[in-house]
Amino acid sequence: MTNRLRKVLLGGLLALLAVGASAGEDGATLYERLGAWDGINRIVRDTIASHQDNPAISHYFEQVDTDKLAGHVTAFFAAGTGGPSKYEGRDMTTTHASMGLSDADFDSAVADVMKAVRKNGIDEKSAAEVAAILESLRPAVMGTAAEG
Repeated sequence: MTNRLRKVLLGGLLALLAVGASAGEDGATLYERLGAWDGINRIVRDTIASHQDNPAISHYFEQVDTDKLAGHVTAFFAAGTGGPSKYEGRDMTTTHASMGLSDADFDSAVADVMKAVRKNGIDEKSAAEVAAILESLRPAVMGTAAEG
């Protein structure tokens, strides 16, 4: 990975952490507003179930250990929303590099996440923050983060 790509990914992660750590009107972080670890884990598991049922992207989730995936995604999301967790997994570009995702695939996956967020009763402001975080990850996930 080039230094430029590292800087882009670091900038994206810092933006993710800044949004996630921002307090709501009641002073709660996004992590807390999503229900802390347990709430985020429910959203992640509901998202994975939606992905598996989504004909546009379900093929990406064949042969996937969903418990392992849920653990990694929950840790990533918890760390990025202001929680005490530390994410030690692979970066988004490395994780998704071999998948050959299209923008339509990414949009479909985001729609599944937002469906899970709504299913879990998350307020609109917090849901909008989640959507913004996901969109900020698009360049890294899609492998279009600027290299130089």
